Amino acid sequence: MIVAAILLGAAAADPISGTWEGTSLCQVKSSPCHDEHVIYRFTRSAPGRYKLDAYKIVGGKELFMGAIDLTFGPARNLLQGTISGNRGASYVRLDLNANHLSGRLTLADGTLFRLIEVTKR
Repeated sequence: MIVAAILLGAAAADPISGTWEGTSLCQVKSSPCHDEHVIYRFTRSAPGRYKLDAYKIVGGKELFMGAIDLTFGPARNLLQGTISGNRGASYVRLDLNANHLSGRLTLADGTLFRLIEVTKR
């Protein structure tokens, strides 16, 4: 029972792992980008590191968009990482406030591409 309590306490102390849902809104309207309803699934890969599996909802179904490796700085409640793509590297920054992540995806040239708002389920 003590081991179970310790494991439950460790899981409860992880503010990131789990499923998050919300929006990813396109900020470059002249691009092929679209506003999306998103599901993000975070799993802890190492201390201070997370894997984010990103899905968008289309026709009521989850479509996998890709995975991102992120680092978490608990002192600033900040998740951040880089995505390599055909347009070069993009930068993801997500600020944690209780059970809400608010963030942005910025292109390599500094263009704000997406605003992200998700809440933990």
